[in-house]
Amino acid sequence: MLEVSAQINRGIMFIRLEGNLTINNFYKISEEINYLLYNQGILAYVFNLKEVKEIDKCLLGSIQNKLTEIFLKCGSVAFCGVSEKLKKKLGERREQLFYVTEEQEVFQYISI
Repeated sequence: MLEVSAQINRGIMFIRLEGNLTINNFYKISEEINYLLYNQGILAYVFNLKEVKEIDKCLLGSIQNKLTEIFLKCGSVAFCGVSEKLKKKLGERREQLFYVTEEQEVFQYISI
């Protein structure tokens, strides 16, 4: 089971996830991101994964595809609470993809 909470702060969408992230529940999150990205114009996202217990290994490609969609719309993404292993798999993208320890650090990197 996955619990999702979302909040907008200074034009940045904060999405906090808690539980297990699977292909089934990522699909629902992906649809919500599409709505926010294409219909509402939200271009900056912070995904807080500190409370995620497990991520399906087959999800990496889906996550990278969603990141690419956001980047193509000139958006930015920050991840909070990810392991070094996941950081390496997601890679780096200068001025578009950031890794932070605490959510509030994102304001040093992304401004709307």
